[in-house]
Amino acid sequence: MNKIGLGVAATFTAEPLGDALRFWLAELGVEGEVAFAPYDQVFPSLLDSGSVLGRAGAAVVLVRAEDLVAGDLAAEQDGLDEVEAVATDLAAALRTSARASGTPHVLVVCPPSPEHGSPEAHARLASSLARAFEGDRAVSVLTSAEPYEPAPEAVHDAFADRTGNVPYTDRYFAALAAAAARRLHAMTTPRPKVVAVDCDGTLWDGVVGEDGPDGVVIGPERMEIWRELARQVAAGRLLCLCSKNEEKDVREVFARHPELPVGLDDVAAMRVGWEAKSQSLRSLAAELDLGLDSFVFLDDSPVECAEVRAGCPEVLTLRLPAGAAEAAAFLRHCWPLDLTAVTEADRERTRRYQEERQREQARDEMSLADFFATLDLRVTITPAGPEHEARAAQLAERTNQFNLSGVRRLDGDEKFVVDVRDRFGDYGVVGLTDVRTEGDTLRAGAFLLSCRALGRGVEHRMLAHLGVLARERGLARVALAFRATERNQPARDFLAALPATVEPYGEEAAWYVLDAGAAAAVVHAPGPAEERAAGPDQAVQAIRIAEPAAPAGWAAVERIATRLTGADAILDAMRAARPVAEVAGASPVEVTVMRMWAELLDVAPASVSDGFFQLGGHSLRLVQFMARVRAEFGVELPFDTLYTTSFTVAEVAKAIEERQLADTDDEELAGLLDELAGLSDEEIDALLDSGNG
Repeated sequence: MNKIGLGVAATFTAEPLGDALRFWLAELGVEGEVAFAPYDQVFPSLLDSGSVLGRAGAAVVLVRAEDLVAGDLAAEQDGLDEVEAVATDLAAALRTSARASGTPHVLVVCPPSPEHGSPEAHARLASSLARAFEGDRAVSVLTSAEPYEPAPEAVHDAFADRTGNVPYTDRYFAALAAAAARRLHAMTTPRPKVVAVDCDGTLWDGVVGEDGPDGVVIGPERMEIWRELARQVAAGRLLCLCSKNEEKDVREVFARHPELPVGLDDVAAMRVGWEAKSQSLRSLAAELDLGLDSFVFLDDSPVECAEVRAGCPEVLTLRLPAGAAEAAAFLRHCWPLDLTAVTEADRERTRRYQEERQREQARDEMSLADFFATLDLRVTITPAGPEHEARAAQLAERTNQFNLSGVRRLDGDEKFVVDVRDRFGDYGVVGLTDVRTEGDTLRAGAFLLSCRALGRGVEHRMLAHLGVLARERGLARVALAFRATERNQPARDFLAALPATVEPYGEEAAWYVLDAGAAAAVVHAPGPAEERAAGPDQAVQAIRIAEPAAPAGWAAVERIATRLTGADAILDAMRAARPVAEVAGASPVEVTVMRMWAELLDVAPASVSDGFFQLGGHSLRLVQFMARVRAEFGVELPFDTLYTTSFTVAEVAKAIEERQLADTDDEELAGLLDELAGLSDEEIDALLDSGNG
């Protein structure tokens, strides 16, 4: 998320979520305000492009089944059928909003109230919506606040729900905000492609070079780390080992622990030796042909982490806690490792990198031209269908080096996907073109190819396909949109070698235009690059390169993973960010009231004479304050006491103390009556006689 506005719509009063969401925006260094749609206006907000959700850079939608379907029907079959119907309508509205705005949407199916909700209706709504958006990259569904979910008794606030339709406690709103912010972070920030890990003190306890392969220990907590790495591999991330050790010792540990969920076959590459780890990571990046900014490096040593941060600042280097249990907990709360929609291409990534190493070995044994001749490269280009939507969106999001225009959204009239295979294996769908017709020209707004298929002539066949397509449709020209970025030098090299004219548009972009016949005749000619006319290359240089991405925020990632791991810790951090000034002579109750107001209002009170409404209070904040008073002091303040101009810290503290005293007197009287009821007539007479004597 970068400089976004966050829109929120809910079927209940959700404004208490705002403070926690603003906290997370600040924690992540994001500039943007949080805006709320009107109460219970979820469907209108999703379907109106001018609504809060339509104008925001990201959307959070919160619903309860009981707000969508009558509670007394929800547990019956008719009610459950209605839940399914509402889920279908809500899914359609979410898709409409996400596609119209082009922004990420997080839907949170919130728990039912104990008094009026139906667990069956909640479960049906949650499962229906989760299925509807499985694998969707624009809409993501949360059915709980995990891993921030507090104990069940800390979820609902019956008093605030009854008073102002605020169904949850501050603790649960903090948990919901954390879960939603975390999911939006996963949807809107680049996901790492490589997880590189240290061995000693990270994958096992002990030092294999000193303790031997049989001496290191992989206990239950360390096994949790292995299981997390297995999940990363299953989702398509490449696992690498980066350790200062003897390679044979590390391999022997794997050999002696067949029960491990990750084996050497799952390791895409390793650098186990005695060189600096920053140098090892650069070597791994070169072998995998990936940028260092796509790496996450995990190590327990502060010295090694400092060396990598200095030598490879592009790498997100994270120091794991020394303890196994703490390290496993760190990974559970490590936001960059969160998994989003996973495609089949993701799951096959490690196998494909292993196949690529086989190709490299074959290439080393012959000339480049001979190598390409023996590849038996088969390129299939077909119109994109519904089954390609997830992969097409993923290519647009992740492809950097051969992305001619740098676009992330596809808005052409037609899309074509490129499937590649050779004698070593199947690459899968690795390329995409997004085209539209304008006059006599077929224009490709997106022309991109995964880096794993670069340098084999696939890009030339993609252009030739567009040339043939243009000629078949009676079009004279093919135009490729180009915008220079920090990462797309291979795309620039490809364009510079084409017989194209350059037509600049805007301030930073250009169309590379070819005669349709020339485009159809383009072929790959491996070998030394031929000298080209200066025109296209000069045009490339004239286009300003985009600013490099901001450095990885390792400090924020580590802080979140170690300190902000539960609702109570989050609330404590929010309170620490809004300290209360000490006021001489304030009573303990007044101090507590001032703290509550500081957390709820825009301005913290400076004295016991400050008024609630003068400090920015309003009716919703009043409901929240009353709920906190009830939880903290065990008393309920009547509305007529609060809606007065004298609603100051001192006055409300006095009202709380009076209610506590009255409740105490009532309790003492009730206790005395209970005691008298248990006495016989003779015992009562004896007490009276003793009192008269």
